[in-house]
Amino acid sequence: MLFWFIIKQVSAISDAQKSGIQKELVSVGIKCIKDHPLSLSDIRAFKNKMMPNGNDPKCFAACLFKKVGVMDDMGMISPAKARENAMKVFSGNEEHLKNVDEIMNKCASVNQQKTSDGQKGCDRAKLAFGCFVENAPKVSF
Repeated sequence: MLFWFIIKQVSAISDAQKSGIQKELVSVGIKCIKDHPLSLSDIRAFKNKMMPNGNDPKCFAACLFKKVGVMDDMGMISPAKARENAMKVFSGNEEHLKNVDEIMNKCASVNQQKTSDGQKGCDRAKLAFGCFVENAPKVSF
């Protein structure tokens, strides 16, 4: 759900890769939505590349980011873990891995920003989401 906008933009990955990524995101999303319920308008906002208002949407994003390895358990964006997970999906495709590295390193700058919720990572997930949306088109995503 949350990263589907990125997946849809990646024309160079195979249908099997897209399907695998989507399946994983849906599975993880279902787990996260139990603790951080989203309204239909929240889901529409995410699909439109916007972070909905409220605590549940940003905490849903943090949950999703943690489960897919974009954010560590301390609530920080983790380029190394994201690359490790990307290697499972894009093994042998250096261009895709380079793009993952580029966007993750760029968006890891949100780790320097002060947030109020510490290890929960909800505030930082909101910042990272904005960075991903802004920068995905710049790195061929």
